[in-house]
Amino acid sequence: MIKILRRSVVFIMTVLLFSGAATAEEQFGLGVTVGVPTGVNGKYFLDKYNALDAGFGWSVDSDHDFHIYADYLYHIYSLINSGSGETPIYLGVGTRAVFRDHKDNKAGFRFPLGVQHLFKSAPFDVFAEIVPIFNVSPDTEFDLEGVVGARFYF
Repeated sequence: MIKILRRSVVFIMTVLLFSGAATAEEQFGLGVTVGVPTGVNGKYFLDKYNALDAGFGWSVDSDHDFHIYADYLYHIYSLINSGSGETPIYLGVGTRAVFRDHKDNKAGFRFPLGVQHLFKSAPFDVFAEIVPIFNVSPDTEFDLEGVVGARFYF
């Protein structure tokens, strides 16, 4: 199961990175997250409503676990109106792996729910998300993570 999740994460991140490299219409964003995990995040909009999101980072607690994840996201624009840009709510599904020192590694499925603000005047966004996680390895259990972040779009 861990091999399947690792391959899924690597595949989605590869598609995300190589697809973003060829765009010229600010569809690919790269930035940082603070929370669990704290690290680097990339997002590629397939169209206005669908996106791929991936990242990596570390836990900020004393364990310093390394996280890697990839998600498919669907954006809903009609719930929040903003004069300074667009503010979609998004939800999605993805995978994640956590590599831990002196403990079994974790693998599971992510179900992100977030809000993002895309500014009209700059190729920049800010976002916040909460992510319920269903771990399938080494044990079946639930986790809850959350981050805030910002990205610059190319």
